[in-house]
Amino acid sequence: MSEFVVDFLPSEFRRRGVMAASRRRSVLLLGLLGAMVVGVAAHSWNRSREAESRRAVSLALTTSASKVDDVVDRLAEQQRELHRYLSVYDRLALPVEQSDLVATITHLMPERTSLSMLRLEVKDDSAASAADAAKERTAKATAAGKAVAKATTRWMEVTISGYAAGNADLYELERKLANTKPFDAVTVSENKPIDVPGSHVQEFKVTCRVPLDVKYVRPGTTVAAGTKEASR
Repeated sequence: MSEFVVDFLPSEFRRRGVMAASRRRSVLLLGLLGAMVVGVAAHSWNRSREAESRRAVSLALTTSASKVDDVVDRLAEQQRELHRYLSVYDRLALPVEQSDLVATITHLMPERTSLSMLRLEVKDDSAASAADAAKERTAKATAAGKAVAKATTRWMEVTISGYAAGNADLYELERKLANTKPFDAVTVSENKPIDVPGSHVQEFKVTCRVPLDVKYVRPGTTVAAGTKEASR
């Protein structure tokens, strides 16, 4: 059995239908291509903005880090400068007048002694060795609750050089210094006889310490409560 398909539409209408379908496909393809292009462009723009934001944050962090380092370096330099100033101040603003020490020493010297040289030098033993610190901690631990006096960390070393008529005058000077505040650790470091025209004398050198971690007050004056003091 044979079938026959008869197309009753004119060829003009059929051609128009094919052209309309072709245009519709073209418009759909163009729309799909435009959507893809717009999507890719939007995605690329978004990624570019994100990368730019990350770069800006990284630059800000780098700049801030360098500024923080500069601030830390400046603070460290200021701290070192302040330490130098305080060190100089500690050596200039002493708790005892040097003129008072000189006057006291010359007043205590026996009649048959003379002064040839007097040296005052500020010293500090705060930079003690680790072994000494360990020994001190061990001594405190074995004290069983007993009070342990704190060692003087700053002192003035006094060196007295001169001549005495004999050993008796020299040891009298040593005894007077040892019994007079604020002198401490009085020691005769040198004592030798020398010949002078017509007699013999003793050339001596006496060393002692003056603690500087206390507040010295003159007799008759008062000091604020809670301040460690030592009478002159």
